[in-house]
Amino acid sequence: MVVRWLIVGVVLWAIVAAAFRFAGQLVFTPGSGVTWLFMLLPLIIFALTFVLIKLVGVGPSDRAEAASVFAVPGLFFGIYIINNFTTVFPNLDPQLGSTFGALMFACFAATIISGIVSSRLQQLEK
Repeated sequence: MVVRWLIVGVVLWAIVAAAFRFAGQLVFTPGSGVTWLFMLLPLIIFALTFVLIKLVGVGPSDRAEAASVFAVPGLFFGIYIINNFTTVFPNLDPQLGSTFGALMFACFAATIISGIVSSRLQQLEK
């Protein structure tokens, strides 16, 4: 299970990084664009993780672990991306580097919390 969720985490992180690299300038802009992303993206990631864990059929006792493992690749790759923000994302305003890091970690927290909530909700239904 751990390897599968690590692979899923790597693939998802690659997709998100590519989206910011090639189209991030459309939504990740100083001002209201960033505010909307901070309000919406963690909620979207929370919901996607919740649905993905349920669809794949992860057992209730393993959901928190699966979500945590799912977040690990992004945390590791995120270190490189934050450190080399202007190289990885030449299309984005360089001053948004720390904001991107904060948004990224908010999304990873949402992923982990989603697994915990999913696990706890399933236990309450019994």
